[in-house]
Amino acid sequence: MFITFALITLLGAVGMLLQKNVIVAGLCLVAAFFGVAGLFVLLANPVAAALQVIVYTGAIMVLVLFVIMMLNSHEEEKAQAAHPIQRWVSVALIAALAIGAVKLVLASPGLKALAISGAAVPQAMTLQKVGFTLFADHLLGFEVAGLLLLAAMVGAVALTKRNL
Repeated sequence: MFITFALITLLGAVGMLLQKNVIVAGLCLVAAFFGVAGLFVLLANPVAAALQVIVYTGAIMVLVLFVIMMLNSHEEEKAQAAHPIQRWVSVALIAALAIGAVKLVLASPGLKALAISGAAVPQAMTLQKVGFTLFADHLLGFEVAGLLLLAAMVGAVALTKRNL
């Protein structure tokens, strides 16, 4: 099952990157989100899987598709001539960052502690655990996130309604 969900996630992400049509790229992103939700189910975290489907796949993709449809009313500019040096420099930069990330992960003390103690079986996450952690340990962050979302919503309304 892991391979199936991992392939759905990877193929959706690669399809999104390679698409020239923005709407089809958004639908490929939805497939990638569903794959990630399946991976959350395999990690014994159905709460995160449900939130992944509801929040990302539902709300954010609807928002993205509406923004694409609203802003796609003008003629697109023609692409400039490709510069092969930029492509090779970006590939080299990505490879260097990937190698650095792998080295950091392999040298992390958390990975060494996990290898010593053995893999523990993950316990299922429940809504009660999420609610208690969110409102007991992370209340300030929850409130700040709410204020940021409110500011983003007010900004979006101000940008779309110019004659307030």
